[in-house]
Amino acid sequence: MQNAIKMYLLALMLFSSSASCAAPLALEQYTVLAALTLNFARFTQWPEQAFANSGNNLQVCLVGDNALLQSFDSISGKAVGDRVIKIINSDKLRNLSQCHILFLSELSNSVLSQVFLDTRQFPVLTIGEETDFIESGGMVAMVNADGKIQLHINLAMVKSSGLTISSSLLRLAKIVGDN
Repeated sequence: MQNAIKMYLLALMLFSSSASCAAPLALEQYTVLAALTLNFARFTQWPEQAFANSGNNLQVCLVGDNALLQSFDSISGKAVGDRVIKIINSDKLRNLSQCHILFLSELSNSVLSQVFLDTRQFPVLTIGEETDFIESGGMVAMVNADGKIQLHINLAMVKSSGLTISSSLLRLAKIVGDN
């Protein structure tokens, strides 16, 4: 299982480094990040009460530009166990407690801090793209370093939300916070 995850991540990293101009690069990179987000969904466990108001949906909320929204369409409707991914545009930063995964792109640290305060008491997996995302209180950062995606996980924040990330995925990441 771990080797399959490594091969998938390697293929995604190689795919992400093949673009040559900025707009397609952003779209391709976000498509890779969407696929990685799907894998995080598959290797994360939420408390059962997290799904009380979402039926059989695993709700992935997005805050970002059109390229981000367009790229995440590729995982909409995909199965995660017995649930189906539903993409929600949350650019107004409202009703974030409905999210199971919250992918945040290009927000200032002050706005991020407020979002983390607003979602702290809910089992919402927060994902971003920069290393300072983790320092601001985020859970997972997917950082592009020289065309390769590096995973950083703030394990203390993940645990405090009542979430559990598979050890197979944790082995592929740089762990920040309590083990």
